[in-house]
This record gives sequence, structure tokens and C-alpha cells, in this order.
Amino acid sequence: MMVKQQYTVSFVTPAFLGDAEQNGAWRTPPFKALLRQWWRVAAVEEYNYDHARLRETEGRLFGNAWIEPINGKSQFCKSRVLLRLGSWSKGGLASDKWPGGSVEDVVTTRDGKGRVRADVYMGYGPVMPPSKKENRPRITIRNAISADDSRKLCLSFDQNSNDTFFSTLQLIQWFGCLGSRSRNGWGSLLLESAQENTPDLSVLPQADNAILNRICLPWKRCLEKDWPHALGTDSDKPLIWITERKADWRKVIGCLANIKVEVRFAAKALQGPAGIGGIHLLGYPAGGKWELKKLGAEARLANQLRFKVLKIGEGFMGIISHFPCKFPDELKLKLDDKQRDWIDRNEHLVWEKIHSSLRNNKRLKPLF
Repeated sequence: MMVKQQYTVSFVTPAFLGDAEQNGAWRTPPFKALLRQWWRVAAVEEYNYDHARLRETEGRLFGNAWIEPINGKSQFCKSRVLLRLGSWSKGGLASDKWPGGSVEDVVTTRDGKGRVRADVYMGYGPVMPPSKKENRPRITIRNAISADDSRKLCLSFDQNSNDTFFSTLQLIQWFGCLGSRSRNGWGSLLLESAQENTPDLSVLPQADNAILNRICLPWKRCLEKDWPHALGTDSDKPLIWITERKADWRKVIGCLANIKVEVRFAAKALQGPAGIGGIHLLGYPAGGKWELKKLGAEARLANQLRFKVLKIGEGFMGIISHFPCKFPDELKLKLDDKQRDWIDRNEHLVWEKIHSSLRNNKRLKPLF
């Protein structure tokens, strides 16, 4: 028996959700990818954190063309999870409509000379600063979906998967964003029930929530695997921090941008041989001054810290969470012996410093 649910999905912050031409557009595939991403976190405990077993179940649920035949019978299948958006259309946010007004500056250097607007800092690439050299008289953005734009999202899945899918959607509500620079809070999603048989989702995690508790593991244990599979805890407290409530999403982005600068300062303070440093555990590329040529031009590593903007009633709040995983072996093998050894010896120390930076930041407080 299939369960059918319907949500209104809206963006709390602009979303750089590109189509084939990198224009902002409402499309189903990114939503399905987001569903798969958070389904893994919701379901992995059931599979004892075994990646191979989890991946096979994921393939049978969401569709696959790779599972080996059994007794000569093909295991290829279509997705048993169906998604439909109310409409596919381009977003209406272009450079001439980019929200102006008061946006915080971010001081990016210790001497105070390096300054940039917070929206540029958090969205660099999709959001480009003014430049006389490149003939940009004002901030220029890649076409995007505007904040508050919404669509109906219809889901259909097998009734046997109902509990796991509710958990998945709840995790997306707490932590999920879509599109370019989504780890920095762009494309922050809000899901609201749009029909009677569709359960409501809480906006902010609660300490006694069974879903939250089920996805938690001590953060040092999380570093045993090189993919994000659990929310880290420290002294049994989830690694989640929140900002004060603000009247505008732009003020939250400004707040998060300044927090991110401090986190990067903390990581940069730990340096090893041949250019390796704590900044490389936060994500890669890590900035022009921190390029590791041995990784090559195509190397990518997403930030384990997730920034999101939540809409709380008429206000807005930033939330930062840590889903820890170790520096991937695939990238580590490209480094030299001294660089690999430094990461092995200092990975825990780097994250301890980053956690300390977040705990001591006056703009933040622990959620629990």
C-alpha cells in the first residue's frame, strides 16, 4: 500500500538551484537527491552503520541499475519513491532584484583590512561582488529562486517505509538546504503540511526527540567513517548551536558569515608540513592561499559543518550542526607522507579547536 503526503515547500533564503544552464529553477531531481541524502542518516542505525547494506537497500528503494543479478534474475528496478512538484519553473530572482539594504560586512583578515559583504562571503560564486575590472557595477548573482517562493511537493512511498520517511523529512526540516552554497545556509528549506494525512514537522529540534537521539553518535566515533552518517555529540550533547532570533534572513546570514570567519581562523591556526592545515578539514577548495596542488583541480570536499536559516514564526534564526566524518582516504592518498601523517595525528585536535570556537562565540549558544 502506498502512502501519499503533500507538503508546501518554501525557501527561507534564496536558492541557487540550477538547471542544465545553471539558471535558478524548480526541479524534482534535486529534491529527490536531498531525500536520499537524509534517508541514509535516518536509516543507517538500522543497518548497524554498514555502508554496503545501506547502499543496497537505498538502490532497491530509490531505483538502481547496478545491483548484481540473483540466480540470473535482474535486480534493476525503478524508484519506489515518487515525487512531484506543483510546477517546474524558473526562479524569479535576478541581479536587479537582489535584496539590498543593510547587510553586515565580514572582516576576513586579522588586521581588519580585508572586508566583504556577508552575502558575497557566504555565496561567492553564485554571488559576485562589484568589480570595475570585470565591469560589474553592483553585486551580480546567478539567477535564483527567491526567499518565500513555494511549491506543493507530493510524495508517494510504501507504507512499510512510513516511519523512516517521516524521520527523513524531519531531518530535512531541521538541517536541509538545496543548491549551490547550501552548506552556508543558502536554499534553506521549510516544509509545511498541506493536507490532513500529512504529519506536521517541528522547526527546531527538541532534546527529547526520538529522531534526533537516534541519529546521534559521539563525534570522535563519527571520524571512523569518511561519509556523514550521524550528528556528532560531545558529552552526550548534540553538536548544535543557534543564533539569536532576527527580523530578517539577511541579518542571520550576516551573523553566520561572521561566525564562519572565526571558525576558519581557528582552523587556520593549526598548520602542518608542506602547506597542510586544519583549514583543509573544513572543506576543499579552501581558498587560493591554501591550494594543495597534489589534490588536483577537481578535488572537492564538502564542509562537515552545516549552516541553515530557520523561520521561527515571524522571525529567523541560524542553526549550525556538525555531522563529522574523517578526511577521505581517496583524497588522503594523493597527499605526501608528511601531510597524511599530520592529518592522522591532528584531526581530533582540529575539531576540538573548532568546537571550542563555536562554544565561545558570543553570537551563538548551544541548543541544549
